[in-house]
Amino acid sequence: MQIAPESLSRAINGNPQLSTIQSIASNLNVEVADLFNNSLDQNDLTAIVVFRGKTLVTDNVDSLIDFASDIKNTLQNEEITEHDINGKYHIK
Repeated sequence: MQIAPESLSRAINGNPQLSTIQSIASNLNVEVADLFNNSLDQNDLTAIVVFRGKTLVTDNVDSLIDFASDIKNTLQNEEITEHDINGKYHIK
């Protein structure tokens, strides 16, 4: 993987980019999902959200809601409608 141990530690313990997670999984010959706790039952949450280069990896509902709210506010500030969110981005 050609990454210093301290860099890998920062990537794992911080808020890594999806590409970093994919690289780690690839080099370990596992799926991305295998890097996360597999002992969760169906009522638990594990989420990976990527929006404009920011990656959120969380198992906390409040963190996910806050991140989604930030995305919605960003899009509203850009005058992008919810209809546009489901398809292509179009400025009003």
